[in-house]
Order: sequence, then C-alpha cells, then structure tokens
Amino acid sequence: MILIENQNNDIIFVNKNKWVILLARIQKRIKKNIMRPKEQEAKSTKPKPKENVGKDYMLVGVIIFTTVVMLIGWSTFTNMNRAMYVCLIASLSLTYVKRHYNLSEIQEVWVDRTSLMAMGFAVALFALVMYNQIFA
Repeated sequence: MILIENQNNDIIFVNKNKWVILLARIQKRIKKNIMRPKEQEAKSTKPKPKENVGKDYMLVGVIIFTTVVMLIGWSTFTNMNRAMYVCLIASLSLTYVKRHYNLSEIQEVWVDRTSLMAMGFAVALFALVMYNQIFA
C-alpha cells in the first residue's frame, strides 16, 4: 500500500493497481487537526473583557477631600506644597479616568504613565517639604 498526493492535494492510496480516493471525512480530519492550533491561538489572543469596576466612591471622595484641603490651605501653603497637591490631584484624577473611560491601548498606557509620574512627583515634593520643615 502506497500513499500518494495528487495535483489537487487529494491523498490517494494505491493498492493492487487500483486507485482509491481517500474519503472526504479523512481529509476533513486532517484539515481540522491542522486548523485546531490556529484556532487555539486566536482564542488565546483575544483581549480579556474588562471587569466591571465599581463606582469608586472612595477614590472620588479622596479626590474631593484633597481638593478641599488644597483650596482651604492655599493661602498658607508654599509653592512646593501647592505643586504637591496639584500633582496628587492629577494622579488621582488620571487613575479615575483610566478606570472609567474606554481608552485605546496607547491612551491607557499614556494615562497610566502620566499618573505614575505625577504620583512620583507628589511623593518627591512631599519628601522635600518635610526635609525643609524639619531640617531647614
């Protein structure tokens, strides 16, 4: 028994000089086995649906509280204190935007990086303000 592939990519058997075309169901099985890994890759590359995030009342409350503290203490704050509060509010607001607005991947990356950068500036300014108040 010899296995041969003809011009139409049909697989045929040669048995005792008789040509027997392989049945379509066997060819379908072969195609299915070839296509199965591709389908699994396609399923694995689908983006995961975003989980529904709550209303984030705590985050909104912290943003409002920080804004009120900044507005009340504006006249007594130094420029570094003001910059620290502005960076903190910006970071919290960007976190809210990232969670609740449908952003593209590029926009989400930029919002995330900007939020982290603003938080880093706020922490650095806080450390600088504390150093100036304690040691200077």
